[in-house]
Amino acid sequence: MANQQGKWREDQVLIICPGSLTTMAQLGCSELTPPAHRIPTRMFKDEETDEYAPYHTYKRKKAGASGSADGEKNDDQWEYVEDRDSIEGAIYPLQGGRIVNMAAFLAFLDHVHSLLTTTYHNTPIVLMASPQWTRPDCESIARYIFEKTKTPALCLLNSAVAAQYGLKWPTMTVVDIGFEKVDVTCIHDYNIVSHKMLGFPTPLREISGGEVFTQKLLSLLKDKKFTYDMAEQLKKSPLCEVLPYAPDSPELMDLPTDDSAPAATQPTSAAPPSDGARVVEPPKPATAFGGETENGDAEAKETEEGVLDVANIVTSGNTREFLAKKEKEKAEKTKSKKQGKGQEAESAAAKPARLPNSKRKVNVFHYEELVHEDVEVPISNGAPKSEPTTATDAAAPTGDAPAVESAPGNQEAKPEGTGDANGEAQESTTNAIGTARRTKRVRRDIEVALERFLFADRDEINRITDTIYHAIQSIDESYKRPGCWDNIVFVGNGSRLRGLKDNIMQTLIARHLISPSTATIFTSELPSNMATPSGTGSQTPTGSFTGQLPTTSSVNPLLQAATTASLGIPGTTQAPGSTSGEIGTGHHSHGQTPMSIKQAPLPTYLAEWTKNGFEEAMFLGSLVAARLAYCIHNLDVQTTESQRMMSLNRVDYNEHGPKLIHSHSMLGS
Repeated sequence: MANQQGKWREDQVLIICPGSLTTMAQLGCSELTPPAHRIPTRMFKDEETDEYAPYHTYKRKKAGASGSADGEKNDDQWEYVEDRDSIEGAIYPLQGGRIVNMAAFLAFLDHVHSLLTTTYHNTPIVLMASPQWTRPDCESIARYIFEKTKTPALCLLNSAVAAQYGLKWPTMTVVDIGFEKVDVTCIHDYNIVSHKMLGFPTPLREISGGEVFTQKLLSLLKDKKFTYDMAEQLKKSPLCEVLPYAPDSPELMDLPTDDSAPAATQPTSAAPPSDGARVVEPPKPATAFGGETENGDAEAKETEEGVLDVANIVTSGNTREFLAKKEKEKAEKTKSKKQGKGQEAESAAAKPARLPNSKRKVNVFHYEELVHEDVEVPISNGAPKSEPTTATDAAAPTGDAPAVESAPGNQEAKPEGTGDANGEAQESTTNAIGTARRTKRVRRDIEVALERFLFADRDEINRITDTIYHAIQSIDESYKRPGCWDNIVFVGNGSRLRGLKDNIMQTLIARHLISPSTATIFTSELPSNMATPSGTGSQTPTGSFTGQLPTTSSVNPLLQAATTASLGIPGTTQAPGSTSGEIGTGHHSHGQTPMSIKQAPLPTYLAEWTKNGFEEAMFLGSLVAARLAYCIHNLDVQTTESQRMMSLNRVDYNEHGPKLIHSHSMLGS
């Protein structure tokens, strides 16, 4: 088999990360930046050709078409227009991460490929795959891409592995909160060891993820005539917030009870007079360069450094009076500064701090809506206008009423010869009318109360936390669990909801975290050769125990067994990865119950991603994987073979078919 890996430049690789609503795509992986293109994941079926189109198409009358209906020329008066913002008749091929319409999805991939590339034969593709994709789905995609787009190589990348490549941690738990699904994937040393999911859009429509919170918010605001777009925009705004987890509260959150924000308006209105009185000072009678004042005294010139003009002071003959006057002004200035500072402190103390959103019972939501309307626009067809009409229009005033009143008089004064010409010009102008679609932005202010907090469905949050717990605890090797508990990351645009990550972590800690001091529950984890505690505090050693008997001043053996990976018993503990062949009865580490639950630290060296947020870290990992799979040269034999297994090239596809995509990919299975 010929090896075609490592022969492409970084600007030739096409990266596609499909989602249920939006697909992230970019040509080139030279810069580790957020996606350059965000394409809606939808297609429209043409009723006439029975093919899929990327945009909604509708018919409208052509500009300048006459209103008369002629049988032969009726079709020529209409034209097809693409409306890129309309979702009428849209088909979404992905639902909950699953491919529900393969034909539409393949047509969408072809649309993305033709939109971003100009050549078919020299553009390798990195396609991020959802964990819900089946083996036949991957084979159908590989067959279509190689036969339709003529791509030289294809790399299928698991979304959790892509997130790991973007966040650099070898062991982590990836919680992907999407539009209608939640995926929890545990990765240990770059290998997927466990996976759980939520959300089954078909056939029972049991969804999970961000759409659940939108539907809950819509149900709470139905009385205020909220639409779905309004609820979605409110959910994405800073007003909607998931409050911290409060186990003692009936709603499991501390809702605000009173809103005292309007009281802050009174101090703010009273503050400017005090500031103005402090800033404004009476004008000094001195001239700019030491001229005489009204009293005839010479004014001393003071430079920027505070040095007085001694010559003017001496020649004036009023040195003592001038110095006394300066001392008096200095004392008054110091006194006014002290009073001003005191007034500022009093006003700052009297002015209450602005309440945050979580402490306000009512807040104002600014809803912005884009309204599309078709407007008839007159189109100039080049017909000449008569001079009297132009002169009349130029002489007419700007107001509407005077122009209407003067029209009859002008018509009576027109000569007979110019009347027909003006009539023909008016008819030609009236017939040349076209239709144009205009978009305007409409803004409305709506008061929203506690619904912006109650939308956080507690049942959905409980399902997410339970899924995380079961995914980590279902790992067979217990020593792999602590690393997954200590490195939890949240990706997916559904996790952008304000306060959702913190609430999930607080719920996990409150319900599943076990303190090491709780030693009595770890008795079941002790090996059989450990001494059994008796009622008197002493222990009865077994025949195989050779260690020192604990006394009253020694370490609690239960706590030591629960918190350490080894009991210090010779011949009973085997470290992870040991090749000694000795079968021990001890455990590698404490993994039955989590003793530490933390979020993984996010990278800080990518400024654009720090600003954008790492919720789309899958795309960042896809860029890194594209470099590794296609753009690294001069590797050794072993690394070159590993690189060849990351993607499927055309030579291998022609020889073995699409089934080879399961072994020549990064699906993690």
